[in-house]
Amino acid sequence: MPYDGLYMRRVIEEINENIKGPLRNIYQPTKVDYYLYFQDGTLRISLNPNMAFMALSEKMKNPSKMPPSFTMLLRKYLKNSRFLGAEQEGFSRVAVFKFERMDEKGDLRIHKLFVELMGKHSNMILVSDENKVVDAHKRIITRRGRELLPGRNFVPFESDKLDPMDSEYDEIFEDPKDMPIDKFLTKRIEGMSRILAKEIVYRAGFVFEFSTKDLNESRLEKLTRAFDEFRREYSEGKTYVLYDGSEPIDVSPIVLHHTQKAHKSFPPSKAVMELASFKEVKEVIRGKKRELEKAVVKKIDKLEDVVRKIGEEMEKVKDFDALRKKGELLMINAYNLKVSSGKAIVKDYESGMDIEIEIDKSMDILKNAQRYFDEYKKLKRKYEGMEKRLSEVEEELEYLYQLWQTILDADDEEVLEEIRDEMEEAGILKARKRKKKKASKSLPRKVVYGGYTILIGRNNRQNDELVRNSSPNDVWLHTREIPGAHVIIKAQGEVPREVLEFAASLAAGYSRARNSSNVPVDYTLVKYVRKPKGFKPGMVIYKNQKTLVVNPQRLD
Repeated sequence: MPYDGLYMRRVIEEINENIKGPLRNIYQPTKVDYYLYFQDGTLRISLNPNMAFMALSEKMKNPSKMPPSFTMLLRKYLKNSRFLGAEQEGFSRVAVFKFERMDEKGDLRIHKLFVELMGKHSNMILVSDENKVVDAHKRIITRRGRELLPGRNFVPFESDKLDPMDSEYDEIFEDPKDMPIDKFLTKRIEGMSRILAKEIVYRAGFVFEFSTKDLNESRLEKLTRAFDEFRREYSEGKTYVLYDGSEPIDVSPIVLHHTQKAHKSFPPSKAVMELASFKEVKEVIRGKKRELEKAVVKKIDKLEDVVRKIGEEMEKVKDFDALRKKGELLMINAYNLKVSSGKAIVKDYESGMDIEIEIDKSMDILKNAQRYFDEYKKLKRKYEGMEKRLSEVEEELEYLYQLWQTILDADDEEVLEEIRDEMEEAGILKARKRKKKKASKSLPRKVVYGGYTILIGRNNRQNDELVRNSSPNDVWLHTREIPGAHVIIKAQGEVPREVLEFAASLAAGYSRARNSSNVPVDYTLVKYVRKPKGFKPGMVIYKNQKTLVVNPQRLD
């Protein structure tokens, strides 16, 4: 997100306006998150490399009781100190928080807490009034010689970029290097993200990217007018959240017209927390999905290996019927055999050709024939056993691929919890020790199209319930021989072709073929769909189906 220096300025202004009292405590619930509890507000600082930010926030529900060593050090020097205010180093992504407190000798000491929000280089450093590093979130020595180690002199980041609000345009566009104009603006102007630079270029009327080498007097005039407009809008002090549908995707200190996304105005910190909370929930969901997916894929890999080994063994014994034939030939020709060095030469009753059959000279011909019959029966039983085992493993794999698809399509924690319960019941995951509580049930996806209600199962439990609770004449749809969701059309007599095709496209969209085209989708009435006893969750058999070939689409 463009939590750039320009946006940080708005947050710092908000912090200074709202926080006046002393710092009461500091908590660190994760490796990258800090909560500073002031008397009259809470500040959250996230050093997450994927989304570094600071903002006023609510207090945590369950503060950590065992803080890491750096948090203990921060408490030692800053707890109950007076907050003197926050500053920003120019328009950089570096904030400085000043605190004052008496030391053991009764002398007033000032400590500075530097917060550097720079992606993977984000850090937090406590600096004494003697400009010495007390300690840092990450102790480092950079290649440029910047040492963030206890006792070393603190060297702040230096910037040679220009002030975005006060610099003259002649200075901004003086001697531009050859590069895309939006990239040039971010390199020349302090605190400006690439997305803000793109907005300025867009407002200048340039719907295409061009290089600084293509700047001329006319284009410079348009850019300066767009820059003036940006400065005026930024000075209004508003901040916005950008939405893709109902999902927050970014924050900005101005409206980003070029994104063509919906904007909603919030106070600076509230905007950040709106986005951060959404992203954190998404990250939790991604983490749970990775865990479940890993367990399913591990099981699939194991069973795929079993299928391979069974196939190899079946290949070795697949010619068991030839043993029966050899026994028969020995029996038929028992009294006129030509035997030579452990081999009997007999005439094949099918081809009429002479063939050789190995025999044990220590036994008579009839016993040799019986030996072939016994070996035939043994290998036949083995082959049939492997066939049965192969069928069982392939059924299990079919279920696992179906389960995997439900994990991939899951989009909230409730659905994932139901999938996890299913996996625990199936023995794919070890059952958790937890107190029993009333299980809340997630609901299937639902859409109304052409006056018909269409339901889409989110997991195997829902897939079973959709079939079980639907009326006999409702329409059931599923991708043919492809893992995916069960889809139900609540029928009101004959379902129009247009509705069938739309529902089929959803069945394809919520299947393993979601990124394909021309996907076959079977449909039939619910009364022709059956779940035999012992079938895995979400697995059914059906008849009287017809097939549509459609391109996938999803509700989101």
